[in-house]
Amino acid sequence: MNECHLSTLNQDGKFKWWDINHNSRESQRLPLITNIAACVKPDIHSTCFNKNGRLDYFLLHMISGSLYVKTAHGVADICENDMIIIPPRTPYYLESTKEPFCYLCVHFTGSQALEKIEEYGLRLFPEINSLNLENHIQLRFKTLFEAIAKNDELREKELGILLERLFIEASRGVRNNEIDRIPLSRSIRHINEFYSTDIKITDLAKMESMCMTTFNLKFKAQMGMPPTKYIIKLRMEYALSLLETSNMSIAQIGDACGYSDVNFFSRTFKSFFGVSPTRYRAQFRI
Repeated sequence: MNECHLSTLNQDGKFKWWDINHNSRESQRLPLITNIAACVKPDIHSTCFNKNGRLDYFLLHMISGSLYVKTAHGVADICENDMIIIPPRTPYYLESTKEPFCYLCVHFTGSQALEKIEEYGLRLFPEINSLNLENHIQLRFKTLFEAIAKNDELREKELGILLERLFIEASRGVRNNEIDRIPLSRSIRHINEFYSTDIKITDLAKMESMCMTTFNLKFKAQMGMPPTKYIIKLRMEYALSLLETSNMSIAQIGDACGYSDVNFFSRTFKSFFGVSPTRYRAQFRI
């Protein structure tokens, strides 16, 4: 049995190997600080025992195969599309089955690390965050790898931004996976799939066989916000992603998010994030 090590990206984009406590640190300098983003893919049966735990959070997303995970808080078998988050200073033991496996992970710290985990509804181990199959979490890890490879003076801040985007994607995946087990599943799934179209609240209420008043009350009680605000939230999250990853114009992004009037889109974006989409893109690409 081999000890499991971490692989991360060099400046040249190639993988290198680290021991399990490499760059283990805690810091309050920034809200979110990425210590390591890694891909682990051994060819043979592997174990990993960290008897003292790390000083940072350990987020692990299973790509293929399965792992047995044990801490003082509990044990679990995790498989494809499962995500766990092990808190700092938590000794842990990982063991694979005889089949090949692969997982992506990120070790992170920061003054708002726990706050952000809770804000996006992610749960700490031994609870498992199960993501739906349509989730694009691997693309978020890819952007972390690319940012690490830049190795410039703005890398740490950029990694913090990208880590929060990863949390958002994970939150969306967990949310979609749990929808079928909760009330209002038809209307919520419809919003999650078609939020960039013209959604009428009356149509959502009909899906659930409710009057408008009852639907709005139940939706707010369940989701923590009215349906109109929930739709705007999804649109704004999508707008952030397009601003970061595409070369589309602001008008094109607004249209893709359901806003035919670019001025109205810009005002909505600024009201939601406190900065215009043009300024956000400029700051992100510095």
